[in-house]
Amino acid sequence: MGKSPTPRCIIVRHGQTEWSKSGQYTGLTDLPLTEFGVGQMKRTGESIFRNKFIDPSHITYIFTSPRTRARQTVDLILANLSQEQRAQIRVVVDEDLREWEYGDYEGLLTHEIVDLRKSHGLDQDRPWNIWRDGCENGETTEQFGLRLSRAIARIQSLHRKHQNEGVASDIMVFAHGHALRYFAGLWLRMGEEKPCDGQQPQPPTYQDETVPYVPLKTYRHLVDNPSFLLDAGGIGVLSYAHHNIEEPALALAGAFVCPPEEESQHGEIAE
Repeated sequence: MGKSPTPRCIIVRHGQTEWSKSGQYTGLTDLPLTEFGVGQMKRTGESIFRNKFIDPSHITYIFTSPRTRARQTVDLILANLSQEQRAQIRVVVDEDLREWEYGDYEGLLTHEIVDLRKSHGLDQDRPWNIWRDGCENGETTEQFGLRLSRAIARIQSLHRKHQNEGVASDIMVFAHGHALRYFAGLWLRMGEEKPCDGQQPQPPTYQDETVPYVPLKTYRHLVDNPSFLLDAGGIGVLSYAHHNIEEPALALAGAFVCPPEEESQHGEIAE
């Protein structure tokens, strides 16, 4: 019996919206996909499954932001699967995966935000960096990092469980531009680590009895741009080096996969 593939976390940014097209910051504003965005995600779903980039039988969970644009993208991707295949995949709506709450910057363009901050006497010594400075009357980078750290801990806990059981496990995460780039940075342990100091939400931000709640002692937050790009409708792949859940890594080959026995990563599956 061959070993199962290394678990993967497949991140998917929702398809095009009117504001992703214009460059306006879209946090809590609940926009649907454009007509182009709908077709975009239908084509993406057809491609990833037809070309075997993702084996539907390997998808154990889908975690999604509660926003319409993310949930609509999930539905369009899964529309390419049979009813039986879809029934095997648990879809979990998780508030921790919502986009950065931009506060006063909601709906603005970057140059408008820069001008607004200057009118408030900010950024006298250095230019605004959302990854470090956060948003006025919105979330700080520490608040954003804490909730994304919680989401990552749950996914990695499930991956550890599935790997110990010998179950192939691709977990897909559907969310937003800043959220997923930030998520990837934290997956790679960028930024700073801080104690949680009791900053755990009660109740949990999702409702699914099969997903264990993972209390955190520490969390990570970014202090600079992770320098990742992810356009609307884009897909990225996060995984683990040496089949080891304790070694989170970026899968530079993306969705392209080879049989586990042919992988060049030497090392045993972590127990």
